[in-house]
Amino acid sequence: MKLLLDEMLSPAIAAGPRSSGHDVEAIKEHPEWEALPDPELVALAREQQRAIVTNNLRDFRPLHAELIAAGGAGHAGMIFVPTSYRLTRRDVGRITTALEVKLAAYPNDDDLANGEAWL
Repeated sequence: MKLLLDEMLSPAIAAGPRSSGHDVEAIKEHPEWEALPDPELVALAREQQRAIVTNNLRDFRPLHAELIAAGGAGHAGMIFVPTSYRLTRRDVGRITTALEVKLAAYPNDDDLANGEAWL
């Protein structure tokens, strides 16, 4: 599975999985992707077959439901970071480790298609 880290997540989180050979991109590494509206971000991730990793539950949980409903465009997967995870430097390792577990559980690009997982 390939990942796209939402803009609130540090690009440092991508380093661990990348060093293990995983394809992980962070929005903050691509200035042209910053501040994209959520539906456009999902479309970009779908085109690249990337699951989105986000803690923006308020916007992405309803968007997930809308996209998988009958006639919806679908998505490549969503991985939600619980609000109990702090987004500080201290927690980069914790989030990275949790993502590596998900990457092992969903090794193929379409394993999480139209689905959601939680760290």
